[in-house]
Amino acid sequence: MYRPPGVEDELKRLISEKKRIEESFEDLQKLLKSGKISEQEYNERRRSIEREFVEVMDRLVQIRFIAGEEQE
Repeated sequence: MYRPPGVEDELKRLISEKKRIEESFEDLQKLLKSGKISEQEYNERRRSIEREFVEVMDRLVQIRFIAGEEQE
C-alpha cells in the first residue's frame, strides 16, 4: 500500500509522544500519592497533561487515517 512520504515517521513520533505523556501522568500520580505536590497542583498539571494527550490522540487518529490503517 502506498503511503505519503513522512507518514511512517510521524506515526512513530506520535506513538512515542503518547507513551511519554502516559508516563508523565503516572509520575504525576506518584507525586500526589507521596504527598510531594498538593491536590491543587496535581489538578492543574493533570489538566495540562490531558489537553496535550487529547491533541496527540487527535493527530494520531488523523495520521492513521491518512496511512490507511485499521482502527483497533
